[in-house]
Amino acid sequence: MNGNSRQQVIPPAHLSVKAGFVVYSHNDQERKIIILDKGELAAVDNSQSPRKIMFTMHPGDLVGVAAILEREPFRYDLEATVDSEITVVGEDCMESELKNIPLWLLAVIRELSAKNRQRKEDSRHSRAGNSLISLAEFCRYQKKDEPYPLEGFVQEFCWQTKASAPSVKEDLKALCRRKFVEISGSVVTVTHPELLELFVDYLETQEQDKPWPPLQLTLNQKKALVRLSIMDNQTPQDPPAWLAYFQKNNITLTAADWIKMQGLGWFANPKENLFVPDSKKVQYFLLALRYEINLRGVL
Repeated sequence: MNGNSRQQVIPPAHLSVKAGFVVYSHNDQERKIIILDKGELAAVDNSQSPRKIMFTMHPGDLVGVAAILEREPFRYDLEATVDSEITVVGEDCMESELKNIPLWLLAVIRELSAKNRQRKEDSRHSRAGNSLISLAEFCRYQKKDEPYPLEGFVQEFCWQTKASAPSVKEDLKALCRRKFVEISGSVVTVTHPELLELFVDYLETQEQDKPWPPLQLTLNQKKALVRLSIMDNQTPQDPPAWLAYFQKNNITLTAADWIKMQGLGWFANPKENLFVPDSKKVQYFLLALRYEINLRGVL
């Protein structure tokens, strides 16, 4: 013994391989890091027919770090496309190296490894907290009655959100049942993008376990909404005048009703205490009432 308490370092292996040689198979039990010193390697997915080259490696490139540090399997076969020279860092080699580096550096490596693992984990999960809400948002910005190839439509949404294609297709069926989109063979068409805005708002309040205002109106408030939607005269009036107007049209409202309607945004206030109907907000609530069954999904 030479008195050195530090474990002997196991050196990496340096190999020369011929073109066509399988450097690493996804079935190999031993995890390792492969560093390409000279030549070219290809990562091949042999599970597909025909087999597919996923990426190529050039001198200085390496693979397998996650396999050793994070115990994550390497999914492809690594083959030499030309005569090549490689360096192989096995588990024993890496373990001996890690035991002989300063503790602070080992801590940095582990922290970087943990962050990398978290990034990979995040990349596998959908960016959409609620996939149906996200898909409805995506659809509402598509052109009305424009036919889109179904597979391309699904792939585009999956690319943006990392959602899985099967779940997206199920959500599309949910929108289809509500008559917001149509699926005909291999084509999808957004038929009512204007309703998808309401549907998103409805789902978000449901997710927060809150009541959705358009579905909480009394009968007289609904009558007032319809009356506002067909008005020709947009002359500003104060609250008593508006209550008198509704009373004249056989709609009895209280001061509490007026406060609620004002709070819902049915009236704009261009001048002090004088109000006119907000046509956009009125139409929003009117559409919600007209398509309540579609929004609830009880067709």
